[in-house]
Amino acid sequence: MMAIDLKHYGISGTTEIVHNPSYEALFKAEMDPTLTGYEKGQLTELGAVNVMTGVYTGRSPKDKYIVMDANSKDTVWWTSDGYKNDNHPMTESTWATVKELAVKELCNKKLYVVDAFCGANPDTRMAVRFIMEVAWQAHFVTNMFIR
Repeated sequence: MMAIDLKHYGISGTTEIVHNPSYEALFKAEMDPTLTGYEKGQLTELGAVNVMTGVYTGRSPKDKYIVMDANSKDTVWWTSDGYKNDNHPMTESTWATVKELAVKELCNKKLYVVDAFCGANPDTRMAVRFIMEVAWQAHFVTNMFIR
């Protein structure tokens, strides 16, 4: 298997990259007794993995931001005074700043990478790559998207 390189995303210095891990590998990583805090999984009485995500759980629709650019300007249903929704515009400059912070956070660490698809139809599905630090996040992504 070819080694995966994340440098073209700006991510460097990784100590290990776990690419498309199996459920067994993810379970083992989630149950590592040396983990602490939000990285740690707990086994329930029924054999499922439970994780504590802190006070911010689930998705917050009110915190949905989309980069407004030439492609999205006329194709996204933006919020307005006349019609309120949760599609808030973000400038390309703000996105660049947020992305830079995320990339810095991912450097010099062990990472999990999951390559998957959105959509079941091979003609219209979209390939997506998820890069994260925590095994249970990779487990969640593996459950939610098509491999």
